[in-house]
Amino acid sequence: MTENANKAPTWFRVVAIVALIWNAFGLFVFLSQMFITEEALAAMEEADRQMMLTRPIWATAGFGLGVIAGTLGSVLLVMKKKSAAPVLLLSLLGIVVQQIHGFFMSNYVEMVGVAAIIFPLLVLLIAIMLWMMARSATAKGWLS
Repeated sequence: MTENANKAPTWFRVVAIVALIWNAFGLFVFLSQMFITEEALAAMEEADRQMMLTRPIWATAGFGLGVIAGTLGSVLLVMKKKSAAPVLLLSLLGIVVQQIHGFFMSNYVEMVGVAAIIFPLLVLLIAIMLWMMARSATAKGWLS
């Protein structure tokens, strides 16, 4: 097969760059929560403040793993490295760990309503799609 036959299409690079921006935003949110001030915490809605204050360390670690691995995996996608797939799988696993707490072990949905699960489900869906895209791109020879 020629090198050109294994060249990733333009849409792949666009999606990889958008994924990097998406995951970098998630990393920013994580770091903002890790270094939140008392004033910022006090200004939050009660449900959000309680969610942050009662979230166990393993759920916070899942959040951290999800966004750090997601950002690194997206950088690897932009660089067209096949190591993106296992790193994005780590990101997905971190998100699942975080969501176990959010969906099943907290009363956040009760406090805020069903709309509170829309964004976390979107995050989970995007993580699944990025991991599957990385696996597919590896199989097609787009990543080295």
